[in-house]
Order: sequence, then C-alpha cells, then structure tokens
Amino acid sequence: MTVRDRSALVTSVRGVLAGWRGSSSRGRSTTEVLGSIASGTADAHSDIDLRWSVGEEGDAAFRALPELLASVDPVESVRVDPDSAGQRNRRLVFVRFAGWPLAWRLDLEIVGTFERSVASATWSPAESALMNVVAAVKAVARGRGDVDGLLERGFARVGAVDPAGSAVSRMRALSEAAARSDPAQRDLARRVSEETDALRSEWRDGSGRP
Repeated sequence: MTVRDRSALVTSVRGVLAGWRGSSSRGRSTTEVLGSIASGTADAHSDIDLRWSVGEEGDAAFRALPELLASVDPVESVRVDPDSAGQRNRRLVFVRFAGWPLAWRLDLEIVGTFERSVASATWSPAESALMNVVAAVKAVARGRGDVDGLLERGFARVGAVDPAGSAVSRMRALSEAAARSDPAQRDLARRVSEETDALRSEWRDGSGRP
C-alpha cells in the first residue's frame, strides 16, 4: 500500500465522522488532521492523527464510533487510552483497520462532553506492548527515536524481563512475551514478528545493524 492509499483512508474516515450528527439539535461534528500529516512531514511509516469534535454528544459519538469506522473498512481493534477513559472532555482512541499496515494506526482524539467513563476492558497491555514494537521498528527504519525506551516500556507492560542483545532480538522477544501473556494477541504478534524479520533482512543486506 502507498502513501496515496493512506491519504484516501484519512479522507474516508474524516468524511464519515464529520457526517455524523447526534441526537441534539445543537450537535455539530467536525474533524481536524493533526501530527505529521497535518504538518507535511509524514513519511511512509507515519500513523494517522485526527481530532473529532462532537460538542455535547461525547458519549453518543463514542457509542457510534465502531459502526462509523466499520463503514470505511473492517476494524481489527479499537482501544481507549486508559488515561483518557474517565476524562470529562476527551477520549483518545487507537484504531487498527484490518489489512492495513500496522504503522498506519489511527490515533483519534474525541473532544466533547462525556458523562460516562469507559470500561478498562478496552485496553490490552499485550497489544500495547506489541504496538511499542511497531513504533520501535519505525524508529529504526527512520534512524531516529527512542528504541530502547519503547522496548523497555513494552516489556514492563507485560511483566517480562528485557533481555540483553540487539534491538531486533529484543523486538522478537517482546513479541513472544506479549503473545504468551495474552493468547488473543498471537496473530498480531506474528505480524509484528514478520516486520521485525524484514528489518533483520535489510540489515543483513548491508544497511547496518543497531
């Protein structure tokens, strides 16, 4: 998939979100692109950062979100950042679409009025750790970023020991530890390991070793 495909995904997501109207006659829904895509500095590894402003309809918008996103493409995972789960004015939601590159996660900030907290069941420490591996792969590919910090936090999330060794061996170990801690994440762990193995092949081809 190309950056053009990612742009089409952004356009489609923004379209369905901006078209949503809640039950309130005063309800108004708008979207805004954030992050590197907004600043024009995005590369092939960049994720998608959006803000969805929903006014007084925060809870209704959050309930409608899975169906709205599924109208764009099948959704593989929707997680709510625990730090935002009880806030009265925002939710931060991480979304993975089935079949899309793991690097192209949608980070959606929903801004509005919320009366209800979100259950912690939406958060998987193992999936979070695996996405840390994805972020570490992106950092290595770009030649910048806190690879060590990403992996250390990932091991801590699943209560596993961070072994000594190269970045790629630690990525592989973290993927395996995450799958052991939560068998429901085995398929995601396999896909993350495939990305790690692809990096290993690139380094063997002469691009260097971290």
